[in-house]
Amino acid sequence: MQGLDSLAVRARQYYAAGARFAKWRSPIEIDTAKGRPTELAINANMSDLARYALICQSEGLMPIVEPDVVLAGTHSLAVAVEVNVRVQAELFHAMRKHGVYMAGTTLKPNMVLPGLECPVSYSVEEIARANAFVMEQCLPAALTSVNYLSGGQSLTQALVRLNAIAQHTRHLPWNTSFSWSKALQLPLLELCGEKKALCLQEMGCLYIEELKLASLASLGTLIDDEYTTINEDDNGDHKGV
Repeated sequence: MQGLDSLAVRARQYYAAGARFAKWRSPIEIDTAKGRPTELAINANMSDLARYALICQSEGLMPIVEPDVVLAGTHSLAVAVEVNVRVQAELFHAMRKHGVYMAGTTLKPNMVLPGLECPVSYSVEEIARANAFVMEQCLPAALTSVNYLSGGQSLTQALVRLNAIAQHTRHLPWNTSFSWSKALQLPLLELCGEKKALCLQEMGCLYIEELKLASLASLGTLIDDEYTTINEDDNGDHKGV
């Protein structure tokens, strides 16, 4: 694959320049009508992730592996669970086969969620249990943490769902955390839109507030009145369309 060509040389250069980690994202689409994802797509993408991780480690970089089952689609939560188990099981099989050091790897997966246009409604508790199930089925004990991407969720959705997942996985050996960009950035952009100015000081204060809430959610200690300041009416449930 083109991205793997000369990766070792580039990783060596990046390390010399001061880099200490790298990230590779492999998006996977669910479309049951078209038979997606195929086994070939899963195997090829997860093999590439494993090869990338091994190359990074061989050059001193900590690899962030990001298998991303995207939210687009009409698939149910059950289908999302089935596909995520297939994807993550193949990822860790490939990583073991290639000799990747699991404890020296950071996992950045999607939350296990129904498709955005799924007509069936699910509670945040059902979503949390689905994520806990996938962890139990797939993750090696040597892995230290699960750092969820936001994947198109609003900040409130991501917060409430992460909080519920953390509460449902306290008995498991993996730390639950977050690695969000869009979910944290959108409220800042909306603030600028409301003010019609680049209000850096207010943006900084809001960003710190967001990170505090995300930290609480990752511990499963977020409570309702702590996230109402985000100004969204969302309890984390998936509302069928």
